[in-house]
Amino acid sequence: MSVSSLKLVIGNKNYSSWSLRPWILMQHAQLPFDEVNVPLFTPEGEALLEKLCPAKRVPVLHDGPLVLWDSLAICEYIADKVTNHSLWPERAVDRARARAMSAEMHSGFAALREAMPMNCRRQIEGFRPTLEVQIDINRIVQLFEDALQQSGGPWLFTHYTVADAMFAPIASRLNTYQIPLPNLSQQYVSRTLSDPPMQDWYAAAAAEKAVIEKSEIQV
Repeated sequence: MSVSSLKLVIGNKNYSSWSLRPWILMQHAQLPFDEVNVPLFTPEGEALLEKLCPAKRVPVLHDGPLVLWDSLAICEYIADKVTNHSLWPERAVDRARARAMSAEMHSGFAALREAMPMNCRRQIEGFRPTLEVQIDINRIVQLFEDALQQSGGPWLFTHYTVADAMFAPIASRLNTYQIPLPNLSQQYVSRTLSDPPMQDWYAAAAAEKAVIEKSEIQV
């Protein structure tokens, strides 16, 4: 794999949950890449999306002539290409479960996404989930608890995998909106937030000045 050709196009780090997923996986893979930051909902950002992003969304991975415009597809590609880090569980049954979790995260939890946008800079007091959001939270807790009980941790499938990258923004949201969690799930969220690449992401988010009003939920 020619790492010098890799370029990852991402949005604002404070808000762009989809950008975080491939970014943090590539950090765990110790894979050098160039980072292009798109300031979303600005004229400059629109021009960059037009130039670099076929679907006019982030993230996008450029690897030479290859252009990938979907976060899960990017994570799958990185997992296939990296040979010195196993980014899926070793056992076939665990790989299947990790892929199912990743796919569910990719396509589901619409109520949670809408009501709890990612916002790394805030701790929100007094958030009360609707029934639909609580159903999403309960399902996520079930996924965390089942995976961690079976693997023994510290990550969902013992070592860091694509599944952990896919759920990293969820850990951020659960923290931002101060959602009460069972001990095992809370320990996992805390581990995710203290992960060095996540700390780097949070530091960069804190340094950003842009504010996207629709992601600034008022309680």
